[in-house]
Amino acid sequence: MRIEVFNPSGATEITRPHAPRLDTLKGKTIYLLSNEQWQAHRTLPLIRKLLLERFPTATIVPHTELSVVRAQIDGDEVADLVKQKGGQAVIIGNAA
Repeated sequence: MRIEVFNPSGATEITRPHAPRLDTLKGKTIYLLSNEQWQAHRTLPLIRKLLLERFPTATIVPHTELSVVRAQIDGDEVADLVKQKGGQAVIIGNAA
């Protein structure tokens, strides 16, 4: 077992930055994933609708298509699963 303790008055070093942004969403396959926070079941379908209006050649996979455990949503397993299914990007929602 390993326990890490962070000083709440200090900064945490970022060792793994986010992936670079895509140059366009045109023709891309984008997975929506829910982190089960406030009203995600309402906002993610709206985000999907708005993205499809703006990028009609994109494939926006609804959050209901890929069930992910909230605790694992930012893990390598989820990223690998999305890649295996042909996904090129992920949008995770919602903030609390």
